[in-house]
Amino acid sequence: MENKRESIIRKIKQDIQNGVYAPNDRLPPERKLAEELGISRVLLREAIIALETLGILEVRLRQGIFVKIQTLQDFNENLRFLPSWHSDFVPQLMEMRLIIDVHAAELAAGRRTMDELEKLKEFLARLERNQPNNTEEMKQHARDEFLIHSIIVEAAHNAILSRVYEGIVAMMEKNNEFLHVSLSQDLKWIEQVITHHRTVIDAIEKKDSERAAEGMRLHIVESTKRFQKFKAGLSSKYA
Repeated sequence: MENKRESIIRKIKQDIQNGVYAPNDRLPPERKLAEELGISRVLLREAIIALETLGILEVRLRQGIFVKIQTLQDFNENLRFLPSWHSDFVPQLMEMRLIIDVHAAELAAGRRTMDELEKLKEFLARLERNQPNNTEEMKQHARDEFLIHSIIVEAAHNAILSRVYEGIVAMMEKNNEFLHVSLSQDLKWIEQVITHHRTVIDAIEKKDSERAAEGMRLHIVESTKRFQKFKAGLSSKYA
């Protein structure tokens, strides 16, 4: 069932789609918009943060809230993610990944085949070689990184684990892309992603289960912290 915040997001989205607000248009001031929608400013801020994070709105310091210029394809792609956006969604998803990915890395270190190891090295090399400079390249970087995680699950050789993973893989892949695009300006994080995967794959190659699991745990925990810091930065614009 749609909650109040989601209905506000949908209303603003529909106004943009229907041409009420065109690309680069400024939305009414926050107080006025909240009154028009019959909601609190706090609730409006939550909706704006979600829409800004997805690249649909842009908050310009001392200027206001603007509709971000983007292609129709990008707009529709971002809208498909909106139903999943709520304050606890990413942290809860990362908790799930701590359960699945960490244990998969531990198992893969003891069970991987040479073919699987070569696949991991191949995609690690792609991460190292293809440094992203724009949104599309960052999305490809996210896909390459996610394939490493998928290969690790495959290398765990646990049919039940694989079935559980398959059940949520589409959601995880989309959110992985979302995280990468959200943190695209954090160059240290991008370097850290590569370092983390290098550590995990090295441990898998050496069949060091404990180090593989710890490396994966560190990667997921640090990525979650980075995203929470990014989200807090968005929230501070409204303080």
